[in-house]
Amino acid sequence: MLEIATSSSSWLSSRRRRATFGPVARRALVLVTVLMIVSASSATAAVGWCRSDPVIMVNGNIADIFVSAPVDALVAVTGPTQIVVTTPPDVDAALIVSTFGFGRGEIVEFEQSRSLKITDEGIELRIQVFVPAINDQMPVEVEFSPRLLDILSPVTAEGTANDWISFRVVV
Repeated sequence: MLEIATSSSSWLSSRRRRATFGPVARRALVLVTVLMIVSASSATAAVGWCRSDPVIMVNGNIADIFVSAPVDALVAVTGPTQIVVTTPPDVDAALIVSTFGFGRGEIVEFEQSRSLKITDEGIELRIQVFVPAINDQMPVEVEFSPRLLDILSPVTAEGTANDWISFRVVV
């Protein structure tokens, strides 16, 4: 015979606590909801493309390098995506997070060049990206996006697979 343990309602009521959300928790909930809606709309706009997103740090400034290609890149890419970040001499640069690079990995290298300078506007960088693929006509888009405010307006360059895409930015 199976016995089910029961408890008196007075025990339950003495143990129950009502969950309430203060103003900070409500604001956080609203913010999370808005971010989820924005993320969902961004994902909808990007249907048909896949993206690689290594994160780097240059003299304490965090930035994303978004490399995008059509969704068939997952079967068209033949090797790791190569990314070269060139800085002026004596600038610290490092890879923070690497991604799968269209399923073939990424190679992120840092170089220094005297042709790049530290100016009043910031640190000049040269970003170079190479995506090896079976199709030379496969479009590739590269975006350099420093975190914080500039993530909303990245510097963009376009090209094709099997060609170096190169551009300069200031961080």
